[in-house]
Amino acid sequence: MRKRRNIFFALSLAVVMLVTVIPQIGKIYGEQETASYHVTYAFANQNAGSAYGKITVTTAEPGTYSLYWGDSEGEKLTYNGVEYSELGTCVTTTDNLTATYQVPSPYTAIPEGAEELLVYNAKSQVVVSYDIPTAKQFNAGTLSYKFGLMSDVHYNRYADYSDDDAVPAFDNALKFMNNQGIDFVGLTGDLSANGEKTAYTKFNAAIRKYPNMTVYTCMGNHDDRNVSDFKKLINAKAKTDSSVKQISDNGLDFIYEKSGDIFIFLSQTRWDYYTDRSYILETSQLNWLEKNLNTYAGKNVYLFFHTYFASENGNVTTAVGNLINPGGYTYDLTYRFGCADEKRFRSLLNKYPNVTMFSGHSHWAYDQQKYNSNLNIGNIKSNGTGATLVHLSSVSAPRTIELNSDTRDENNGVRSEGTVALKYKNCTVYMGVDFMNGKYLAYATYVNADGQKGTPIPAIKTGKTKITSIGKIKKVSKKSKKYKVKIKYKKLKNAYKYQIKYSTGKKFKASKTKTRTSKKTSYMLKKLKNKTTYYVKVRAYRIQFGYRVYGEWSKVKKIKINKKIIKK
Repeated sequence: MRKRRNIFFALSLAVVMLVTVIPQIGKIYGEQETASYHVTYAFANQNAGSAYGKITVTTAEPGTYSLYWGDSEGEKLTYNGVEYSELGTCVTTTDNLTATYQVPSPYTAIPEGAEELLVYNAKSQVVVSYDIPTAKQFNAGTLSYKFGLMSDVHYNRYADYSDDDAVPAFDNALKFMNNQGIDFVGLTGDLSANGEKTAYTKFNAAIRKYPNMTVYTCMGNHDDRNVSDFKKLINAKAKTDSSVKQISDNGLDFIYEKSGDIFIFLSQTRWDYYTDRSYILETSQLNWLEKNLNTYAGKNVYLFFHTYFASENGNVTTAVGNLINPGGYTYDLTYRFGCADEKRFRSLLNKYPNVTMFSGHSHWAYDQQKYNSNLNIGNIKSNGTGATLVHLSSVSAPRTIELNSDTRDENNGVRSEGTVALKYKNCTVYMGVDFMNGKYLAYATYVNADGQKGTPIPAIKTGKTKITSIGKIKKVSKKSKKYKVKIKYKKLKNAYKYQIKYSTGKKFKASKTKTRTSKKTSYMLKKLKNKTTYYVKVRAYRIQFGYRVYGEWSKVKKIKINKKIIKK
């Protein structure tokens, strides 16, 4: 049984810590009071950096009170000069001056530098604060590097071509990333409305403004209407980038390395959401992915793919990346649960806990986690032992929906969101960004421990085949002018099939050579010409990660067809 991932915020921690004295850290977890105001923080666990728990606020006056992280000076927390938004709000009434805020996700982080929880009233005054115990403060060590995450730019989709809302949105997002000192940004696709070339040229014009920033993306379902231009125009830098370790045969999927960590970009190449077949990936792509996930089993792997997965039980409304509101509205274009490519892809995410997969597609704004606490981050497996899944909102149109509405708001030109990721030695922090207002989103800031790493399975070996006999040369039929001969070869342990090549040339040039495969340890060469010499060789192969792994060729055997033709 695989050892369970050691995460900061395991859901299985059963005991909620209430007002309790903790002798080993010398702090009281609980109530702090100012005049008629007081605040209680009941943490759900003792893990450093985990904000998960329940905050209770009692106020002297009814109203809406906002919760913010504070620094050592009692000021609102900032990161690299950028302020954090509120963590949440509590609303008290005349009838009930006590209200609670449940931190929605077990992944929610107490950001680095946060030493207090500040409670603000509607007049932007701090009415009470809570000292975060030292043992609960974030302490993951020195930052290794940071990178940016975005999705669903959708040039040409919102407003008209001359007033494209995605143009200022993406420009502003890139400017924010650049100002934060980020030199690598990854996207999960959908640059376009319908794969139009103008969308791709707009994207390239935007990223060219920041020559010191590397921006790569996979292809989304809207982009796959024009694969040829995507392949030609997008990710062109990858062809000469020394940090790109591999580009697949399809020219779309590739691997980028940063500080020893692996970033895999896997493009969605089909849009078959409504069909029974529902394939959105080619088998060859999954072969390529499986082979590379094995190769990098001992490293941190970040995987970019456009469409999210349903929950483990097939429920798409509770998935990371989707929701259902009280009115019953949910997003309908989902990766069909149980189709062949989905099953295989899911099995890989179940198998490799060192993987974190980023997806977009649904556009849901980060604050929509009020409908699904699992919306923005979770795990492919309910017990937390598989790959981590992270939802990315849209940079041009983060969607929202009212409580009982069945119509979503696109919010193009009004909202713009993405994520900044901070990589530490043993964990990654994901900070949601409100690009419009230039803020980090405290309620969408999460910490995820690195998943358990594995050991790559070594490449299999197939061995050398030996041709054991060549049978008698016979006519294909009485009236035929062609001949046949059966060859036999030694059975090779664990061989899947055998490949037979025969040629009229010693060098086995393609124009003179035929290639056949067989599961049997014999093969009948047919339609051989008289007065002709043939050369034959055999090798076995096995299958690993969907690829053929060939053994060594047998020695070449010569077969000479030299039969007398009897004239009647």
